[in-house]
Amino acid sequence: MMAALDDLREATSVEAIKSDLLRTAYENEGSFLHKLDPRVLLLWYVVFLFVPWLFYDVTVLLGLLVFVSALAMLSRVSLFLVGLMTFTVATTLGSYAVVTVFTGDPVAAVRALIPFTLKLTIISVSSLAVFSSMGPKTLSQGLQSLGIPRQFTFLITYGYRMLPVLFEEYHDLVNSFRLRSTAPSNPGWFRWRHYTYLLKLSMRAFYPMIFNVAKRSRVTVEAMEARGFSHSLQDDASTDLRLADMKIRPLDVGFFAGSLTLVAVLAVFI
Repeated sequence: MMAALDDLREATSVEAIKSDLLRTAYENEGSFLHKLDPRVLLLWYVVFLFVPWLFYDVTVLLGLLVFVSALAMLSRVSLFLVGLMTFTVATTLGSYAVVTVFTGDPVAAVRALIPFTLKLTIISVSSLAVFSSMGPKTLSQGLQSLGIPRQFTFLITYGYRMLPVLFEEYHDLVNSFRLRSTAPSNPGWFRWRHYTYLLKLSMRAFYPMIFNVAKRSRVTVEAMEARGFSHSLQDDASTDLRLADMKIRPLDVGFFAGSLTLVAVLAVFI
């Protein structure tokens, strides 16, 4: 029992959650969706943004949810994000049930909201599956090949690259503030004074973190301009070199066609 509790504490520690989120933010090279062309993945994602809204039958929506959930498992989506999404869906339905206790039938209200909630859940799980399989480089290549300006794709890539810096900077600042301050001697009921103390430290560390990251961003921009980044934006040879390794293969076509076939089967036979 104690070993299970220790494993649970280790899995829910700040370091474990940070590592899990960083792994999700960057590409999972061993996942199935990572093997697909990013253009196909983006097109598949756009299609599945609209497909759930075409159906109202709960059975069909559950079939779609099982399909995208299987893709999310193959994509090694963060369990922390899955748990957070599950908690959000459950609390949303529960809150509507509590509110309708005073205004009507809570069971009927939850039943009426189930199809809408399933549609949003399908879209959310699809987003997790797709974007956890594409890293910053893959995502920017896919968007640029679809005609998105490279300035925008660079912002996405740079944002991904700054995530580890943000995490480390924020963690170091919080620790530095904890070393220079005194924790409350009496934590109070349910340790409310201790948690209030941590909340204040978190708020104090936020502004210095943004300031330090802004300084790093300025240095990065100046270094890139010195290397001719703006000139490469108008150079066709640079674009061709950047997108040279992208190729749609039979696996991509089979995945996209198989997904549409599955949707047709669910719509016709269920």
